[in-house]
This record gives sequence, C-alpha cells and structure tokens, in this order.
Amino acid sequence: HVRHGRSFRSVLRHRPQHGPEASRVGWLRTVAPSERYVSNGRTSLIRFVGHLHVDVAPKVAFDQLADMDQLHVWNPNVSMSRRTEGLTLELGSRYESVIVRGPIRLTAHSTLVEVEFGRRVKYEGSIAASWSVDELTFQPHRAGTRVTFFNETRLPSWMRPLGPLLNAGFQPQARKAVIGAQRHLTRNG
Repeated sequence: HVRHGRSFRSVLRHRPQHGPEASRVGWLRTVAPSERYVSNGRTSLIRFVGHLHVDVAPKVAFDQLADMDQLHVWNPNVSMSRRTEGLTLELGSRYESVIVRGPIRLTAHSTLVEVEFGRRVKYEGSIAASWSVDELTFQPHRAGTRVTFFNETRLPSWMRPLGPLLNAGFQPQARKAVIGAQRHLTRNG
C-alpha cells in the first residue's frame, strides 16, 4: 500500500500562464516527497514536474535538449556531461554527468531507455546511492512547444529520513534547469 505523510512544506508553485511572464518561463509544478512514499516503505520518492512554453517547433526543442551529452550546455547545475557508450540518441547509450550543488559535486550515470524522435526521451540511472528517472516530452502548443520535465528519484532506506531536506534542496535546482532550458531555446531555437 502507498503511505501518505504530512507535507514538509508546500512546493506547489504556479507561474502566470498569460502575459510576458508566461512566455518566459511557463509554469512549474512540484510534489514534495514527504507527501508520498513508495509502497515497500523502504525508499522515499523525490519528484519534480516542470513545464515551459517556447516559440519554437517541437523538433527544434527536441534537437536542442534531448541528448544528455549536451546537458551541460543548457542546465546550469551540470558542469560536465558526456556520452560514455553508444551513439547519439541510440537506445542503450550511456552517459556520465557531473551535477554541482554548491560545494557538492555528484556524478550521475544514465542510460537512454526510451526515445520517440521529436517527442520524448527517457533516461534512467544512478546518482550517489539513488535511482533516478528523467523524462522530457515535447508537445506542439499554439505556435510553439510545451516542454515537460519529469524527474523521479528513489532514495535508499538509509536516506529516507533526509528525504524532505533533500527534496527541499532539489526543487530549486530543478527549477534552475527548466529556466536554463528556456534561456537556451530562446537564444538558439
């Protein structure tokens, strides 16, 4: 069964959906891990869902953001990203990224597990002692594209008490990544 706990803090955040603010960032929605735990009770869940709207075609947005080899180009939290095995956007390709959070540097190892060219990519892998799933989807929206960023990180049981604190630190970093993607697409789309 899924156990529901009390919210550590409300992290539901809405951005304006109309006017100049909306075209810059779109809106972000996040869910705190303290609100939901994985059914086995041994791992907690950190989740982030963010959206942005850009005035470029889905294929252009996909080409600029989908390859994890280029993650460091648009994500300000990543100091290095590279493909370690496979070809660009080939299923099974492996990647290594260095994530920077203040003085802390974490190495993430990811594998491309799903790809729908021009529409969606999904990566799974490890960061520190956690398992992470990252998915980007690209949908036509008015004259541009709605990009959805999804991350779900499962913490091992020994880190569970730190889940709310880790989530509180992760949410601003994830929002920075969405804003970095928006800036990159605005400049290069």
